[in-house]
Amino acid sequence: MTILVVDDEKELRETLKNALEIEGYDVITAENGLVGLMLAQEKRPDLILLDISMPVMDGFTVLFKLKQNPITKEIPVIILTGQYVDEENLERGFNLGAIEYLYKPIRFTELVARVKSVLRMRLLENETKKMQMMTERFFINQIKEIFSSIKGVIEMMLSSEELKDEFRVPLLENYDKMKKWFKLIDYSTHLNDISAEIRKIERKVFDVNFLIKKTAEEMKEKFTGVDFEFNFGKEALIKGDEEWLGIGFKVLFETIVEAMPLGGRIQIGQVTRSGSDGKFVFITIYDEAKKLTSDVAKVLFNPYLVSVSEHKPDYNLFAMNIFHRIVEINGGTVVVEPSEFKSGNKFVIRFHAV
Repeated sequence: MTILVVDDEKELRETLKNALEIEGYDVITAENGLVGLMLAQEKRPDLILLDISMPVMDGFTVLFKLKQNPITKEIPVIILTGQYVDEENLERGFNLGAIEYLYKPIRFTELVARVKSVLRMRLLENETKKMQMMTERFFINQIKEIFSSIKGVIEMMLSSEELKDEFRVPLLENYDKMKKWFKLIDYSTHLNDISAEIRKIERKVFDVNFLIKKTAEEMKEKFTGVDFEFNFGKEALIKGDEEWLGIGFKVLFETIVEAMPLGGRIQIGQVTRSGSDGKFVFITIYDEAKKLTSDVAKVLFNPYLVSVSEHKPDYNLFAMNIFHRIVEINGGTVVVEPSEFKSGNKFVIRFHAV
């Protein structure tokens, strides 16, 4: 298992590294918070030992950013701090997501015991998650078998030349809906396997601008009356699973188009910006669907919360949830808000730039 040690004291970093390597762990180190944040995103360690007082970026800021990032939010963090930390900072660390505190000077017997305890807990959590995913997969497969039988009956009816048009049209419509839901269920099952680490995704560097344009062109051929407009900067290189992100944008565009029954325009922009915690690619998508309320926009990717709202969106909530999950497994974030125009909504997707 891999442990990341983030501390600006070189001697302490090396001492902790040696002590943990003796116990059989792989250890990587970072001399400040910014480097630690970048290594956590790239290496995805099983545990992070994080100092609070550091130059460039302090430990609380690092912890906040770790827990906001889908790639790193599940990694347990043990805070390293001076002996006289006040209660307010102690509470702040736990509220931000730290799982333990270790006080300097660090006693190595305590360090090893805490590390083993946290990693054992993480292992149990991962095993529990896998069992939950496998149980969910079992029930999904049972439902799919039932619907497969119904699908077969519909196909048999549609193949009959004696079937009247008044029955054929609604059957075809429901058959197409069923095929779409089968595909979404398959995506959901695969994403569950990825979350449970049963399956892996293939990460490589690619131009997300090219992927979006290619996917949008496919949508234009499939749906008439829908226009796409692009306002892209230079190539936008990100690292992720290109195939899965292609599926994600396809699901999003299909969902948006279906929410605009009379057709319309979809505007897509892209910019790359640098900040204190790195360089990011921002993709902004405007549609002309029914405008969401601010409350619904905040929870659009959680179909359970949206379902209790009195303002029902026209989007397929299951499809939106799948798109959101695909973005997250590729290290991105996405938010949606009502457009500043008369109608429509705005999706803002952020990825780490290469």
